Amino acid sequence: MAVVPRDAATVIFIRNVVRSKAGLEVLMVQRSSKSDFAPCVYTFPGGAVEPADCTALAEENCLGLTLQQAQSIIRDVTHSDRALGFFVAAIREAFEEVGILLAYRRNHDLMTFDGMEKARFAEYRRQIQERSFFFEKMIRKEELKLATDRLFYFAHWITPEVSPLRFDTRFFIAAAPSDQKPLHDKIEITASRWISPREALEKHKQSEFPLLPPTIFNLISLTKFSSVDEVVASIDGKEILTFIPEVIVENGQIKIRLPWERLLKDA
Repeated sequence: MAVVPRDAATVIFIRNVVRSKAGLEVLMVQRSSKSDFAPCVYTFPGGAVEPADCTALAEENCLGLTLQQAQSIIRDVTHSDRALGFFVAAIREAFEEVGILLAYRRNHDLMTFDGMEKARFAEYRRQIQERSFFFEKMIRKEELKLATDRLFYFAHWITPEVSPLRFDTRFFIAAAPSDQKPLHDKIEITASRWISPREALEKHKQSEFPLLPPTIFNLISLTKFSSVDEVVASIDGKEILTFIPEVIVENGQIKIRLPWERLLKDA
């Protein structure tokens, strides 16, 4: 019997790079060698959706996205609190893994971690990682609103049925806050770097940059763009397809058939 996939959310942070011909870079992180899922692989910040992410009260912590709007974006989800939960989880996981917090202050300015705030939020992050403090509690205590309006639904992948650990993952695009620098947690994530999609794919072909199929697909998709605005504009009205790699047996060997192999060859 196949394992039921667990809901997960991932953020693909992107930024403009004027000094580079690539024009666009993505933030990539390397998972710990001790990770139960995809050890040592480079991916994007993200993780499993937690029950606290999927409550009707979560809407009060968000700016620019209601329960109904979230469900209209992620249409294959039957419950609106679950749909919004993907957005909340994406922001929470980004904060836990790389220290980037997509949240607004009371005056609607995006967080910058000025002065003593840097140490205070670093301590919040440590406690949240240790499960001695809750992300939602931090948001309420600091009177913040999650910047869910800055997340754009980009892709949907489900782990193959034969995998013992499965995820139903929603990928979001977000422009990286210019005043926040990524700081990987050195627990789940052992390295982080900004890199152009084409360079990441080239390094992967040279066996220098291990990637999973969903990551490869998303990087290939981003090679068509040269700016953050171009990426965001392309998402408006985009149909989000669900990809589930197919497991087949050829000559007695198990193989995974991907739905986009020709796209990979052309990259």
